[in-house]
Amino acid sequence: MTIEHGSYSITLDGSVLSITLSGMFNDIATQNVCYKIQSEVESLNGQSFGVLLDCTTYEGSTREAHQISNQFLLWLNKQACSARAIIYNQKLYFDIVKNEQPALFELQNRKEFHDLAEAKSWLAVQL
Repeated sequence: MTIEHGSYSITLDGSVLSITLSGMFNDIATQNVCYKIQSEVESLNGQSFGVLLDCTTYEGSTREAHQISNQFLLWLNKQACSARAIIYNQKLYFDIVKNEQPALFELQNRKEFHDLAEAKSWLAVQL
């Protein structure tokens, strides 16, 4: 039996979907994250929203997890997401994500940050 690896939180506050990823993710955790995000997005009934993706304590993902995430992002990119702020500390991990999940960068209105407060401020202006 495979156990979920990686911890996360997903909250919807008004029109901001906040996602925090921490640790190393496997396919089970990634599938659960995607399901929960999809549920929150669908609850908006087509309303515009922004994503605040906090990866400051993210440590990577398995190849299968990257594949699941990339497929999910293809769906997410077709939703009413108007802006995406991504916060990270480890450039190496983020470079791997860029390689493995190209759909993350299809949304034009996105910006990368190293500071959570700056990311929140930018996202607030975008929405």
